[in-house]
Amino acid sequence: MAGNRLEKIGTIFTRTTGLLRSGAIKASEKPLWYEVYEAFPPKYEPRFDRLVEEKKTRQILYTEDIIRAKFYKAYGSPGTITLSEHSLRPAISQVFIKEYQKLRDEGNIPQEKLMEETALALEAHGIYLDRSRAPPKPEPEPDQPAVEKQSVEPQPKTLTDKVRLSDIFKESQEEKN
Repeated sequence: MAGNRLEKIGTIFTRTTGLLRSGAIKASEKPLWYEVYEAFPPKYEPRFDRLVEEKKTRQILYTEDIIRAKFYKAYGSPGTITLSEHSLRPAISQVFIKEYQKLRDEGNIPQEKLMEETALALEAHGIYLDRSRAPPKPEPEPDQPAVEKQSVEPQPKTLTDKVRLSDIFKESQEEKN
């Protein structure tokens, strides 16, 4: 491609225009953005030496954000949230916020007790934020055969917890003997 590639000389539009005029780029090979740029040029030409306006960003804080922060501070993170499943069932924090707002709008509960009452209201729906308050899992009935309890080893956190060099060499030594 002929022409100057140094971004300090002209803009991409002026350089492309020059290449089109000189015939280095055929009209059929014109970039897709060229006609859009030509029809709707930017207010300020995008040059390397243009000073950028300093704009102060506004803080956007919704009331739900404050409630969500209180929720995570009190109950911690529920783990990862899969966005593909989000449409099927809302996140626990979102259910908490809706219940919190409903109780707050009723106005019967003082502000300091609202978090606790929301947690209790969710427990009535079967959502236990405090695992120590959750009901125990039901025992199998006596007429059903008991399922053998398998020993569950803790899952390794890293690859080095899972594989040990001493175990590998121990196995190879046993194979040689």
